Amino acid sequence: MKKLISTLLMVLLLSFTLLPLAFAEGTDSADTPAVKSVDDFKDLKDLPQDVKDKFDSLIKGGVFNGLTEDTFGLDAEMNRAQFAKVAGIIFKLTIDETLTSSTFTDVRADDPANSYALPYIEALKKAGLTNGYDAEGKTYKPSGAVSRQELAAFLIRGIGLEEDEKKATPVTDNTVDAWAKGYVALALEKNLMTNQDDGKFGGTKSATRKMLALASFEAKKLFEGDGTTTGPGTPATQPGTPTTPSGEVSAEGKKVLFVGRDAASIPEEDVLVQDRLKALGFRVTNIIDRKFTAEKTEGYDLIYISNTLNAKYLKGGVMKDVAIPTVYTKNHGMYYLGLSSIEENAEFANGKSISIVDSKHKVASGLSGNVDVFNEADPKRSYGYGLMGKEAKVIATVPGDKTKGTIYYYDKGTKADNGYAVKARISYFFYSGDHESVTDNAWKLLDALVLWTLQNG
Repeated sequence: MKKLISTLLMVLLLSFTLLPLAFAEGTDSADTPAVKSVDDFKDLKDLPQDVKDKFDSLIKGGVFNGLTEDTFGLDAEMNRAQFAKVAGIIFKLTIDETLTSSTFTDVRADDPANSYALPYIEALKKAGLTNGYDAEGKTYKPSGAVSRQELAAFLIRGIGLEEDEKKATPVTDNTVDAWAKGYVALALEKNLMTNQDDGKFGGTKSATRKMLALASFEAKKLFEGDGTTTGPGTPATQPGTPTTPSGEVSAEGKKVLFVGRDAASIPEEDVLVQDRLKALGFRVTNIIDRKFTAEKTEGYDLIYISNTLNAKYLKGGVMKDVAIPTVYTKNHGMYYLGLSSIEENAEFANGKSISIVDSKHKVASGLSGNVDVFNEADPKRSYGYGLMGKEAKVIATVPGDKTKGTIYYYDKGTKADNGYAVKARISYFFYSGDHESVTDNAWKLLDALVLWTLQNG
């Protein structure tokens, strides 16, 4: 019996091996009609206004489409084939529409119901987003329904709260299987899902499109900072967390050494950034600048140098032989390696925006032109910049001055103007620490730069 339970648990875990979740949806239809409003669907018009508002937000935002032109399909189940197409769209995977065979024995081009999903399922496997349904990875079970407890697990894992789930007090609900009790407890705590009218969660019942939409709305709100979270180690307000692009290194489980100020407690701005890193999937270790040495970096996948640390601890070439991708928000650190030609007074005062100079780059996150990174200009506030070398790749600068980089990086193998050879990708971000005034776009850019640096090009 123990062996059977263990096997079933493995199946469930394997079947939901996905990267952090973003929010979009596809349907079975090859030509999905454009939808602009909740009023286009006859089965949504009579919902309570607060619920209609949620659906309207999702539809107008391009998150959900209908099953038909005038039917959303509230009570329709979403199967694993549909999940594959959703994930393919979410993660912008390369879809090979010419495929006619699958590596899974139960995914076939002649399946009248799910053949459309074949290239999406293969794209998921190629990107490492799924290992299939069974323990051996031979089947995918495209027509299989998704239960409410599986949806809870999917959301919690997708948001990057796997470690929090392990600390959560399991629900005592007998409608939830043992393996899912922690996930359900956390999903309820975060208001991602709710119990049913009878007070039970109904873990084994099939999830409907309505359930998925409402859960997605709450999770999206949490991602974008409109909601708050509680509980040990969970991120607070987290605007717009990006997902890892297809084919690139995932942040999930990667270790970050976060170097910040020597203080009685971790500075508030450092706590906020560390929580963002955790939400991306990183495991974060904090170290104060006074105790930081090159030897302390061994075994980490990424180093984050906070703007709060005392720059004197970076002098003397402490980082020159470290071959680990590094993000600096302290511009002095770039200077000490020769990656910027200015040490002191590299700050732009009373600024509200930065200028994106490479809008096509992934780090730019689709932004272009002058982008507000603070809610308002403040003569008492400034943000950092660097004077880049010839081999730097520049994403953004101070408005009107392309010599002053606010977001830039050096790839592994490139050289600083002083001849220093870069051992691993090194990036700079302007973050000033004034977290109360930072915009969502600024956070989006920081998240994207961190993920880009991790790729270690």
